[in-house]
Amino acid sequence: MAFVERGKIQDGNILFSKPLSLPEGTEVIIHIEPINTARQSLASNERKNFVALPFFGMWAERKDMSDSALWVRKERCGSRIKQITRMKGKGKMRG
Repeated sequence: MAFVERGKIQDGNILFSKPLSLPEGTEVIIHIEPINTARQSLASNERKNFVALPFFGMWAERKDMSDSALWVRKERCGSRIKQITRMKGKGKMRG
């Protein structure tokens, strides 16, 4: 069993917001990673700003884009074939 909890250092001890559900005396491995609150709030603001952009989600209702990766593959394939056909027509390609 593994889980992640946040805590604060106080007088050299780690204080958690709620008691851990582990039996008394259980040995654990602790990975300590200080949280940079300025960086964390910046990332949160960037996410909020991105979601607020007018193009975000504009294709959400399109049935032909339910599988976006497949849609992109089909579009790329079709565009490439059209481009090659045009180049052959203009004499820019041999074959």
